[in-house]
Amino acid sequence: MTPPHSWSGGAAQVLGAVLGAGALLLPAALAPQPGPWTGAAVAGVLAGWCLLVAAAGGTADSGPVAFVRDRLGPRPARAATALYFGGFATGQAGVALGAAEFALGDSGWRAYAVAAGVLCSAAAYAWFAPRGLSPAGRRLRLAAVLALAVAWRALGGPLPGAGPGGGDRAGWAALLVAVPLLFGWVGLEGAVPAAARRRALGGTLLGIALASALYAVLLGPPRAAAAPPPDAAAVGAALGFGSAALCWTYCRTNLQATATRWTELTGRTRRGGVAAAALIALGVLVLGGAAHWDLPHLLIGPGAATAALYALIAVAAVRRPRPRPQEPTDHDHSDRSRVLEGAARPAG
Repeated sequence: MTPPHSWSGGAAQVLGAVLGAGALLLPAALAPQPGPWTGAAVAGVLAGWCLLVAAAGGTADSGPVAFVRDRLGPRPARAATALYFGGFATGQAGVALGAAEFALGDSGWRAYAVAAGVLCSAAAYAWFAPRGLSPAGRRLRLAAVLALAVAWRALGGPLPGAGPGGGDRAGWAALLVAVPLLFGWVGLEGAVPAAARRRALGGTLLGIALASALYAVLLGPPRAAAAPPPDAAAVGAALGFGSAALCWTYCRTNLQATATRWTELTGRTRRGGVAAAALIALGVLVLGGAAHWDLPHLLIGPGAATAALYALIAVAAVRRPRPRPQEPTDHDHSDRSRVLEGAARPAG
């Protein structure tokens, strides 16, 4: 097992945190990018953000919500939890649409209809089966995602023939591309070690560079091929169904994670959180279908939530930790001390 305080441990933690469905969905949505430096600029900003947060103690030990709570108080911490819930809930519309487009091989109203079925089936599974994948299962799924992403790249890109990167998408401004691109960086916010752990921090920065290089390859312009292989259609269909199945599993586990945030926000049941997140995602799908949005538009919501979460954590990083409430001593038995202790300690 890789030591968490080493260079390799820090890099592995970052790669395991940020790589996932984005490795399949971002190339289908954004490739090719309008400029070669968009992904590098995003990674550079995130590296600077990591150094800022690491200097303030990092988020790897306590988690991002607790990091915000310790420095800004319970209300900003609830805002961070709400950003998690909103970003994950709206993001499942994009994951479901991506699964449908992979399965069908094209986009359009049929993809939205299939996406609604993907979302409802994933929500039903998350409703009845609260347990997620084991750590070994998550590693195997990530390996399958990376293998499919590389296979799509070798074939010429996701959804061959559908032109996912053509048309007006190639003319998007770099800033507009950077927002949905942040969908692929969810997870980094909770993997920043303290600056005192220099090797782990160096590994974190290395992991950011490696993830950025991978996205640069996956989002780059396709290679010019002399002629497509004779079985390209069959291979593309197999990759499409495999990619759709993996996206479905991510939709299911993300709905389960969103349900946990719902419970933290409202104190209500996990099943209520699954239903609320699924209804929000279904509403985004209906709105997107009516407005003729495509996958890049649906990824703007979770990308914007991720950007807001990073900004909130950065604000917390430049603030000093709030003083913790002191426990009453044996010589202090006043009712006032006991009331302040309970009122000042945030929930969770």
